[in-house]
Amino acid sequence: MHLSYLVRLLTYMLYLTFFLVTVSCVSVSHQNMPEEDTAELDLLKKKCTLCHGLPHPKRHTQEEWGYLLTLMEKRMNEKNISYTTEEMIQIKSYLQRNAR
Repeated sequence: MHLSYLVRLLTYMLYLTFFLVTVSCVSVSHQNMPEEDTAELDLLKKKCTLCHGLPHPKRHTQEEWGYLLTLMEKRMNEKNISYTTEEMIQIKSYLQRNAR
């Protein structure tokens, strides 16, 4: 294979990946969320979308959310994103209450 062919192929793959990620984020941001207009959902939107799209609570089970939030707390600390213990309790409560 020629190098130029590989470069074009990789470029197309990057464009496709960017497109799929963009479409995925757009569709997630316009989904119906449980308990609209609650302080907990507002907090989830405020804190969790700083790094990624808004996760739907049904994406994971209660146990999975507990584990994932532990990982997210570590990630938030690494990125110097401030949060209180009470905020994490509220986010966890909302996600686990509405989990699959």
